[in-house]
Amino acid sequence: MSAAALLKNTFLSLRRFLYPFHLQVKQYHMASKSPELLGAFSAKPDIYQGLTIETHNLSLSDADFENTLKTSLTDWIKTGIRGVWFKVNIADSSYIPILVQHGFLFHHAKTSYVMLTRWLPADEPNLLPQYPYTHIGVGGMVINEKNQVLTIQERFHQIPHWKLPGGYSNPGEDFADTAVREVFEETGIETKFVSVVSLRHHHKHIFHCSDVYVVCHLKPINETIEKSKDEIAKCEWMDIETYRNHPDVTEFNKFIMNAFLESQHLKTCIGASSILSYRKDCYNKVYHVQSTNIS
Repeated sequence: MSAAALLKNTFLSLRRFLYPFHLQVKQYHMASKSPELLGAFSAKPDIYQGLTIETHNLSLSDADFENTLKTSLTDWIKTGIRGVWFKVNIADSSYIPILVQHGFLFHHAKTSYVMLTRWLPADEPNLLPQYPYTHIGVGGMVINEKNQVLTIQERFHQIPHWKLPGGYSNPGEDFADTAVREVFEETGIETKFVSVVSLRHHHKHIFHCSDVYVVCHLKPINETIEKSKDEIAKCEWMDIETYRNHPDVTEFNKFIMNAFLESQHLKTCIGASSILSYRKDCYNKVYHVQSTNIS
């Protein structure tokens, strides 16, 4: 290898090594700048050379907002800002058409705000993450000591059928906790999480989102049914063999039951362990294959 090639390779290796530190230093300087130096808006920088602006602390007329936006966009492009996130409070919704006119796109909306984004580099693909597009649904397979499974028929349906109680996870809720909560809300049965039985992943669900459906094996603490009158038409304990052969149980639910029985025969399950997070600030539930002989 020639001296010139060796020098070039050394330079490239050094640049790759130093680049993360360069970004951290640049981010530090961005965070330490006054809002005026980041544009006329008060903006929160992130580690990706991006900015987030919230409108709840603005008191600008629409005309002043547009003028400020034009000036800020020019400054942001000059200083190397890549992605801009605008969180528009519902009270400031008159700003939304102005942002759209200046190249911002809708990202997502909640009851109190709309988030819009704009990717600034003209020579790079848009790397801003999409809004989460997957629902988490959970079913509770509650099995008692009589070899019966807790089954329901929903009040609202296209075709009546027996199924497992369950529903959607709330934000920030672990799906094991969802299973316990949903079973109690729909049937009045208190339960304890045992293991994960199965996962189903399908697409083009409601709002054209994907859907992950998790079935959890639960152990009942009580067995007296008090069904929800708002959601549930029928609820009963059904013998497992009856459930496996019932004409009003879907093939999918029969398959899940057979998979559960097979796992019991093999004495394995997908249980949960609490593992310290990488930030060491909380414990996460990690689901993994384990022996059912473990108490």
